[in-house]
Amino acid sequence: MSDSNANIPGQSTGRSKGRIGCLVIVIVLLAVVAFLGFRAVRAATAARSALQEVRALQGLDRDALSSLDPSSLAALRDRFARLEADLTTIETQAGPFLSLSKRLGWLPGVGAEAAAAPELLQLGKQTATAGRAALDGATAVLAASQGGGDGSTLGRVTAALQASEPDWIAAETALNNVADIRSRLDTSALDPRISGPLTQLDTYLPLLETAVSLGKVAPALLGAEQSQTYLLLAQNSEELRPTGGFITGVGLLTIDGGELGELDFSDSYSVFNPNVDHPLAPPDLERYMGAQMLVFRDSNWSADYPTAASVAQSLYQLDTGTATDGVIAFDIEATRRVIGAMEPVQLPGYAEPVTSQNLAAAMREVWAAPVDIETTVVERATSDWWSHRKDFMGDLAAAARAKIEAGDVDFGKLAQALYTSLQEKHVLLSMNDPATMALLENSGWAGAVDPGDADFLLVVDSNVGWNKVNALVDRSTHYTLRPQPDGSVEAELRLTYSHRGQPIDGPCLQQTEYGDTYDDLQRRCYF
Repeated sequence: MSDSNANIPGQSTGRSKGRIGCLVIVIVLLAVVAFLGFRAVRAATAARSALQEVRALQGLDRDALSSLDPSSLAALRDRFARLEADLTTIETQAGPFLSLSKRLGWLPGVGAEAAAAPELLQLGKQTATAGRAALDGATAVLAASQGGGDGSTLGRVTAALQASEPDWIAAETALNNVADIRSRLDTSALDPRISGPLTQLDTYLPLLETAVSLGKVAPALLGAEQSQTYLLLAQNSEELRPTGGFITGVGLLTIDGGELGELDFSDSYSVFNPNVDHPLAPPDLERYMGAQMLVFRDSNWSADYPTAASVAQSLYQLDTGTATDGVIAFDIEATRRVIGAMEPVQLPGYAEPVTSQNLAAAMREVWAAPVDIETTVVERATSDWWSHRKDFMGDLAAAARAKIEAGDVDFGKLAQALYTSLQEKHVLLSMNDPATMALLENSGWAGAVDPGDADFLLVVDSNVGWNKVNALVDRSTHYTLRPQPDGSVEAELRLTYSHRGQPIDGPCLQQTEYGDTYDDLQRRCYF
């Protein structure tokens, strides 16, 4: 019996082609699997490396970071760069898997993490980019502050800030992306091993955002594009006023391309022109101190610093005819921190150098007995003590300037002193340029009062007793909210003041009275 298929032409060839086709498909599938496996291996390797970098970053000492040690910053920059590269590798190699993970939210136990994987990866990558870019800029600026070259140290720093502008812009863009991604992530459903680091990230982002803001705004403040003239307000926090203290001294600073120009400091009482009309004093200032007009030394009566700064500029120009580009206010604590970055500071004619530890004592001693005259506050009625009682401010400013121009300053410590003072409102900034002012407001350095739409409380003290008693007064604030059955809320505010000084002899009189020492000004009653 013959084979019925023996005479069918092409059948053998068809089977061969079919086997070849199957073989090709198998080979292709194996190649795809191998390719995906290769990508998976590369992604896994990058993931292990990234995890090591993340753990190292989690163990960072925040105080050590803010000290601006060059080697620490360089090492930190390299960690961010490696993390950025690892996460980019994961993004490239794991692309096929990530595109599917968003649809795996139904998986028991790990669904939330799988669905969030693409955004978590982008969050990490953008954070790493922001850190690396910001540190690229910071290390360049720090190198300029510590290396030699033409011009002053501050001038070189200003040039480095300008040159590193692309780094600050890249960091800002990445931080904006981080904020956008973070706003979409619901961490409540994530594993604590993931949500924990995200919470820690939230504590570090403000520091990074502040560094980027400082990098962007610094060139304008340092007169990189054009010369800037600033009005300086020395506020005595021992005699409280709404923005930090009574304006005891006034300075005028010119800076052009980072090079310090004119720097004059004088008694705030000297800024007054009796030949021009002044605005009326605010009602409370008139009521409690009998003021008939608003003079420069009382210009910070508003708790909103941009408002107070604008008033100070207007009155200064009214009295002196000099216009300014911005107003910088600082108090005793800010001065102490800045001196700490350049101590000891030797003042010509002074027996002892000034340090952060003896600053307050030196200020009070020179107030009572100025070094340029032989009389003291005791002979105030028959001498020119009044004209010299605040000479210390100008002498200290001149000595500090000489230190900065000579580069005899720990610039890392100085940057930290300025940063903490800005954050804690010991230094306040207001600029005429709208773009610069917007950056300051976004960073919280402008001292603007913004009640918003929520419950708001701001307790503002103003010493109206012609004394320095606030150094001995402790204040506590207790604010209690009690929900009511009808849905309303009852608020209770309790302010407690404690005077730690020795009682004075005689009655409390609200009038100008110096006494024979600076301490006598602190033993008065608090009005």
